Amino acid sequence: MPAGAFQIGMRYVYSNMSGQAYGTDSLTINQVLSLFDVAPSEMITQGFAVDLLWGVNERITLTATGTFAQKTMDNLASLDGQSFAYLFYQTQASGIQDLKVNALYDVLSRGDSRFHIFGGVSVPLGAIDTDDVTPFSDPQATQLPYSQQLGSGTFDLMPGFTFNMQNKKASLGLQGRATIRLGENDRGWTLGDLYEGNMWGGFKTSDWASVSVGARYSSWGNVEGFDEELNPNESPAHNTLTQAGWRVDLPVGVNFVMPEGQFEGHRLGVEFLLPIHQNLDGPQLKHSWSVSAGWSMDVSF
Repeated sequence: MPAGAFQIGMRYVYSNMSGQAYGTDSLTINQVLSLFDVAPSEMITQGFAVDLLWGVNERITLTATGTFAQKTMDNLASLDGQSFAYLFYQTQASGIQDLKVNALYDVLSRGDSRFHIFGGVSVPLGAIDTDDVTPFSDPQATQLPYSQQLGSGTFDLMPGFTFNMQNKKASLGLQGRATIRLGENDRGWTLGDLYEGNMWGGFKTSDWASVSVGARYSSWGNVEGFDEELNPNESPAHNTLTQAGWRVDLPVGVNFVMPEGQFEGHRLGVEFLLPIHQNLDGPQLKHSWSVSAGWSMDVSF
């Protein structure tokens, strides 16, 4: 951001995870239920994020992102003596997720090339004790699994870098970033560290529109420690040893910038994320697809 400039943005985010897998192989519900009492069949995460950016000076930009999300998980349990009949139930958690604060430093701006480093922290505002009533706990609510919690419960470091080259027609970029968990939360567990690498290319189709495509690699670790209220034999979502994995996704996006007129400075963007390959320490839900649609504008005071 230019020195003294402010930007505000809002994004709708949606992610669908469906079907179980171990390694690179898909699993049937019966295969999962031969090992566990319950098999998650789908989890949908959706919500709204608010992004704030401030150009402190010509080299430093501060950002903050707050998100309200809802996580819904479909579960299947076997019925005694019936191989292909299942008890279906759904659990849900909603609320504020962890607040992410970052500082970007412009190391190099020369011609068409720019290189940034950034570092930040995730502040644990999201709940880690969300619960819901299930057929096995009715009428009492029971603790929901690690992946359905709204936060990590720990302060997390978020280092990274971005390099990009851009001219009037096209852009190329490379980014690496990580989320490193600090300590253990109040419930006795820690989410696995997350590492991401992104490559992308963009092409300007007109004065106000551009398209982009790239590749994204993500790797995440197992949960360390455990929640005493989660039985690891009940569901793979409760087992700390079935949470890790890595994945390669294809991001495809389109962006619109209003160059003049009443809506000058407004930006609209949509990005779809489609899985190319995933290797999971399962049984674990597979990533099916994600989308992020956002709007932003420059603000002056």
